[in-house]
Amino acid sequence: MIPSMLFLMAPIIIAAAQIQHDQIAKTVYLNDTSFVAYNASEMKCRIDCADPDTMATASFRGLQKIWMFNDADLINLDDKTFIDSNKSIEFQVLTADDAGSYQCCVRSTDMAYQSFICYRTQLIVMDELPIDEINGTEAPMAPSWNVVVMDGMTINAQPEANYFMKIFEDNATDIHCLVNHILADIHTENSYPPPVFNDVAIWGFNVTEHSGVYVCNGTISISNETTVETVEFTVAESMAENENAEFLPDLIVREAQKSNAALLMSPLLFVVLLRA
Repeated sequence: MIPSMLFLMAPIIIAAAQIQHDQIAKTVYLNDTSFVAYNASEMKCRIDCADPDTMATASFRGLQKIWMFNDADLINLDDKTFIDSNKSIEFQVLTADDAGSYQCCVRSTDMAYQSFICYRTQLIVMDELPIDEINGTEAPMAPSWNVVVMDGMTINAQPEANYFMKIFEDNATDIHCLVNHILADIHTENSYPPPVFNDVAIWGFNVTEHSGVYVCNGTISISNETTVETVEFTVAESMAENENAEFLPDLIVREAQKSNAALLMSPLLFVVLLRA
């Protein structure tokens, strides 16, 4: 198993050195991801090659994929595993040395002259939790997810769970939402530290308060052009998984909670105080 894996990885290392700057047609910056360092963990740190929509296309599996680290060859593969035709990297061991910029460049294998499109993810590796915090009596956080919301989709929400949503492709301001045709004073345009999404948040999903149809408007400013975009989606109680969701570790959610402590104490529709 290991020799064959190394054999498959070898062409990636060689090919990475051959990518020149003029071969890259476009670089897409994905969201930063933060993870706590570990020697062993049931939930491994994983970096995807591209955004969920791109990876879901039928042709993506067959594209040539070249991974780089800090704009150089991805040389140290001892503690890393490539998943599903190099679509993702999974870290078996994660240390501070793994922090940095990971770039996955793709192009069609039947058009070698074609330029690459590169997707860049910044990995932030945090120190291990202090011993006193690990052994403390602090209650675990409710399960929490980042969710990329597509127009017309339904978000499956578990009772008491937290959902942090990115609803606009570009950075938006003046986000306002109608919930079941009612203008609600909801929790939008937050300031959580990365990788938590900030457009809209649901803390402690409650089927009575949070279920329904959401119509959200946001102002997008690019150069001198300003437009108002609208995204409509549904939130419904369900234990089913969401397709465009990423589970968030407790430590990251606690940092988000601390950063908006004042808001968490206010009676906003989307904010429910988590009880210890």
